[in-house]
Amino acid sequence: MFIALFLILTVGVILKFVLGKKSLAVRQIPLHIIGATLLIFEVIKQTYHIYMHNWHVWFLPLHFCSFFLVWYALALCTRGKLRQLMYFCSITGGFMVSVLLFVAPRMILHDAAHDVWGSFDHFHTFFYHMGVVAYWIYLILLNVYQPDRQHIKRSILLYTAFYFVVLIGAFTFHENYTDVLHSSLAALDNFRLSAGQFAYDILLLGFGIGCIAGVSFLTYFVTSKLYQHYLNKFNKSALRIEQN
Repeated sequence: MFIALFLILTVGVILKFVLGKKSLAVRQIPLHIIGATLLIFEVIKQTYHIYMHNWHVWFLPLHFCSFFLVWYALALCTRGKLRQLMYFCSITGGFMVSVLLFVAPRMILHDAAHDVWGSFDHFHTFFYHMGVVAYWIYLILLNVYQPDRQHIKRSILLYTAFYFVVLIGAFTFHENYTDVLHSSLAALDNFRLSAGQFAYDILLLGFGIGCIAGVSFLTYFVTSKLYQHYLNKFNKSALRIEQN
């Protein structure tokens, strides 16, 4: 994991040096490549399991890390303000996933944390999450994201809406997507058993909204400072948001 992070940062510094003064359209190219690659890999994963006759509803993209497939797809297919909102969601969620990856890797990567090449699923899991890490880091390094305070509220609404989709999927298919049915943390699961499923899911929703809100405010504050520095350094007229 640390080797992968080192490579991501090294490539990021090179990209910043090569593309840093280019137009927004050019600076977005590495992000489009990462986003398209991860989307293609997801299609390959689904196809692979269908072909191997071992596809299961667990493979449906209803996990927290599956949210990025939505953000990346919309970032590829839209322009202007909507694309920038998808970039914001990618930074906030990407930062949270990155922290968990390096603090509690087994929680995210499971067996792939120590056996990357053991199977296709292990390889896909590792590659996908490292791609998520690279995406938000390159967004910042290449000054692609253009801060907008409205993104804080909108990202919270989007994550909340996705949570309810996951909630419906979990109870429909009886699968523990995003820990909706039970928690992998003993303390939280004890709360579920004592307070009930409804109280547990409300607590999970509140905790998730709190985390997203906190990271969103932090993201806006940091990116605003960085982007203002970038605007002061380069030609402002070349860096305007694409209009729909």
